Amino acid sequence: MIMRNLTFFVVAGLAFASGCPEEPIAHSGTVSVKLGGMKEGDVKNNELSSDKSLHTEPGDPYGEFVGEATATLGGAPPGRIEVLSAVVRKHSDSTGVNGLEDVLESLEVYLSNNLTTIVIGDVSAPSGSSAEVTLIGADLEALHESMLGGDGIRVGVRGPAAASTPEKFDLRLTVDITFEAYAE
Repeated sequence: MIMRNLTFFVVAGLAFASGCPEEPIAHSGTVSVKLGGMKEGDVKNNELSSDKSLHTEPGDPYGEFVGEATATLGGAPPGRIEVLSAVVRKHSDSTGVNGLEDVLESLEVYLSNNLTTIVIGDVSAPSGSSAEVTLIGADLEALHESMLGGDGIRVGVRGPAAASTPEKFDLRLTVDITFEAYAE
């Protein structure tokens, strides 16, 4: 009886594994980008936003990610790049702000180039010094060429200002995005 059950589990496990081929991953890595500050004078139509090129961080960690993915694929550029996770953090040099909720009612994280902006996720009620972004499964195909090496790819955060923001503040954010590159 035990042998028959064990045989069943082994066969079922093999059938499951063979029916679910694993997609080859070229490379995954987390890229951190420190955005400029959001200040009291930046509130426009009750909105705040800040964005920055992914390639302007010291050492160009995003360019390094793409280079490593390309090397892993034997010199071929990734056919697809996806976002696995994103976290928004209040940077330690922020002033006049205890938590994200002091300034932002909610927030969106987006990637963009000069033609297209794609929201990758949001946080409905940020609180504390960091917030995990709820990803929306965005299709990044429209940004693919920019993501492979164009210097026009940007990451940004935007959202409605909190009902009562501090009189004076400078909220500096770091966005940590984990990317995954695939051969196709």
